[in-house]
Amino acid sequence: MNKKLMIIATMALAGGMFSQSASAISEAYRAQLEKSGCTQVSEANGTCNPAHSRKQNQHAQSEADRRSGPAEPQAAREVAREIDSNIAGKYQGQAVDYMHATGWQPMNEEQTRWKKAGFIAEFDMQPSGKLMGVIVR
Repeated sequence: MNKKLMIIATMALAGGMFSQSASAISEAYRAQLEKSGCTQVSEANGTCNPAHSRKQNQHAQSEADRRSGPAEPQAAREVAREIDSNIAGKYQGQAVDYMHATGWQPMNEEQTRWKKAGFIAEFDMQPSGKLMGVIVR
């Protein structure tokens, strides 16, 4: 589960136990979402960053939309090289932590396929769970 989502769920659970208000989110968080152009859903799935301005989020989304086709081979190789340098030879759990920390979003429950900025990365794994690298498209 996404770390942000876990934090939000924990805060919601703790807040629900100790508050008398029926409000689902705080006014400050609501204002932050409105200012950034995000929704709770878009923030939770990683397609919007509430710490950025509405304009920054729109630009990031338009870049992702522009790149929705196949990735350019050279760009895909560069992304794969960067990921490989951090996860090759490690176990899946370590690789999953790296992918989350660098803003990749899982595309499947097994967390072996990831997406970010128009790229799709898939783990190249041994049966033992150790990663040989990543394939990026």
